[in-house]
Amino acid sequence: MNHPFTSQRRSILIYSLLYILAAAINFIVLLFNYKFSVNIAATEAFIGVLLFAIIGLIIWYPTNYIPYRREAPFYSILTHVLAGLVLIIVWLFTVTGILSVIFNSDENYQEYLDISMLSRGIIGAMIYIVMVLIYYLVSYARRLRERANAEEKLRTLVKESELNLLKSQINPHFLFNSLNSVSSLIMNNPNEAREMIVRLSDFLRYSLKHRKNEFVTLEEELIRMQDYLAIEQGRFGDKLKYNLSVSDVCKKFKVPTMILQPLIENAIKHGVYESLEPVLVDFKCEIFEDSLILRLENDFDPNQPKRGGTGMGLQNVSERVRLAYDGKGIVKWGASNTTFRVELVLPHEKIKKEDTERKNDRQNGKD
Repeated sequence: MNHPFTSQRRSILIYSLLYILAAAINFIVLLFNYKFSVNIAATEAFIGVLLFAIIGLIIWYPTNYIPYRREAPFYSILTHVLAGLVLIIVWLFTVTGILSVIFNSDENYQEYLDISMLSRGIIGAMIYIVMVLIYYLVSYARRLRERANAEEKLRTLVKESELNLLKSQINPHFLFNSLNSVSSLIMNNPNEAREMIVRLSDFLRYSLKHRKNEFVTLEEELIRMQDYLAIEQGRFGDKLKYNLSVSDVCKKFKVPTMILQPLIENAIKHGVYESLEPVLVDFKCEIFEDSLILRLENDFDPNQPKRGGTGMGLQNVSERVRLAYDGKGIVKWGASNTTFRVELVLPHEKIKKEDTERKNDRQNGKD
């Protein structure tokens, strides 16, 4: 663990200023209270404080490597008492020895040095205790910060795992059905089969390419959804009609990748399969205050028996939106007469945040 006072320039400056202040106070006391000369007062203040500043830095190491143990407080206290005695005695005899040699001709000052040994030791012990407490607080704050960072990383990993799991739950029957449709088209309409294979390839490449990217532009998402709908249209023909008309402003915003596919799949499954009439899948987007509203509607026949389903598609989308927007996104759905509607309300802040992060990454040379 780095030293809290030497690892940063700001910390070094603060530490130095504190000891300069202590030296100034010591100088004033010696000069005006004890009536020593400026030379003696300045020399003692400088040497005494300088050496204790060094001792103060050294105190970090026993404090760091002798953590306080609640189950064995006596051991921790005893260890610090011994470490403190050694450091204070070294400081005390080093300072008085140096000053005694420098001012050996001044009897008054020599007498002061002898008398002041006890008071110096007491002051040194008090400062030692204060430094130990400060270092313990620094260590405790660092551990809290490291623990918070570790918990945040863990939450991020869990969130990414949940998102990846949800993305992997896209119905594989789509792929099987698409391949069956291609198989039937190969003999009857090779050109259309070839086009469907290309669209299927583009769609699968998109889903794999953005598996780890949480957000893409709505424009990019719609392009791939057009491929998806074109593939499904190859299966259902004129029974499936779709409209993905979206303004250029909406297209610039970012949405969770592959967020529309389960909704369109749900519309086809419950609207197109059993219908005898053409079914329109209509997608709209609008901006309302601080939210981006995505609305998908499809026709359905309420008199037809419902196809079996677990509702996992809509629950999947709802859970992904919750995770992607930290609980601020909303997914609503419901039926009205012959129309089924799903509405996604996505906050602007998340989109702006993603833009800011990407710009910062480019500025830092990460792209």
